[in-house]
Amino acid sequence: MQIKHFTVGQFLTRCYIITENNNALIIDPGGDGEKIYQHLEDNHLNLKIIVNTHAHFDHIGANEFLQEKTKAKIYIHQNEADKLVSAEKNLSGYFTKDEIISPPADKLLKEGDIIDFESMKFEVIHTPGHSSGGIALYLEQENIVFVGDTIFSNGIGRTDINDSDFELLKETIENKILNLPDKTEFCPGHGSRGYIKDFKKNVWPKMI
Repeated sequence: MQIKHFTVGQFLTRCYIITENNNALIIDPGGDGEKIYQHLEDNHLNLKIIVNTHAHFDHIGANEFLQEKTKAKIYIHQNEADKLVSAEKNLSGYFTKDEIISPPADKLLKEGDIIDFESMKFEVIHTPGHSSGGIALYLEQENIVFVGDTIFSNGIGRTDINDSDFELLKETIENKILNLPDKTEFCPGHGSRGYIKDFKKNVWPKMI
């Protein structure tokens, strides 16, 4: 397994490309589809799956381009499906001058689902709070979790936007994220990676 990340789009979203056996799974291609696709081409990678941790515009911006180029399947939590196809609901109509939409989901996810990709099994953890259908993808065998905008190395996801709720996000973090092993590395939707141990000790006490 290899992990490559790009910082994409005007909101500097972290897009993660996980590869094995020349096949690729992408998490949150939020923009710059041409750059992402060129990486796939240069490395002879076959994109199989696009997973969106949630459907805010800055996490789905390259879905359409990449699916057209590769025929990859789009996975997202069932509560986010309508946002993919609505500029109003995914907030692009509010935060940008462009209306950004995605093709509809090919597979709807829920808590406890497993995404099988090559030798990996990504556990879907439902993480509402920043967005009602937010998810984290936990790769237990690698001690890695992809958390979207649930937590960051220096804070937590914003809860002052449509479909967000601070108390719900707090519950999610306390009962789901902080219950992961301390050695787990988290890969957020923006900014640098971190470890659950450090977030629990240095960041979370300042948030509550």
